[in-house]
Amino acid sequence: MEGNSQEYGRPRRPNAETVSYLNGLPIDEKLASDQVQAYLDSFLNNNDADNTSSEAAEFPALVNATHAALSSVFNEIASLACEEIPAQQIETLVRIACRYSAAAKRVVLASLSGYWVFLSTHRFGSHVAQTVLRCAVAECEVN
Repeated sequence: MEGNSQEYGRPRRPNAETVSYLNGLPIDEKLASDQVQAYLDSFLNNNDADNTSSEAAEFPALVNATHAALSSVFNEIASLACEEIPAQQIETLVRIACRYSAAAKRVVLASLSGYWVFLSTHRFGSHVAQTVLRCAVAECEVN
C-alpha cells in the first residue's frame, strides 16, 4: 500500500500545554497513600461508633486530583507516554489512581486501547504500558 506511510498506532506528539500542566501537578504517592489510609481509618471508626454527631471524613484530595488529571489528559495519555518526563508523571498518576479506583482503571485502559503495540516497543512507552497493565489489570503493589 503506497499511500499509507504512517506507522500503525503511533500517537501524535504531546501538546506542550498538557506537558506544562503535568509538570505543575503536586503528585506524591506516599502522601496519597497516607490520605487514603486516614480516610479509611476515619470511615471505619465512624461505622464502629455512634456517628450521629460526627462528620464524615472527606475523600482524599490527592486521589481526587489524580482522577481529575487523568480525565483531563485522557486523549493524550498515549502521546505523553512517549516523552521521558511526562511518561514518569503518567506512571505516577496511574499508580495513585488505579490503586483505589476501578473507574480510573477503565479510563486509562480505554485511552491506550489503540496504542499497545507501539507503546510496547517504545523506549518510554513500554514502561508506561507495563505500569498500566500491572496496576489496572493486576493488583498494583505498594512501592
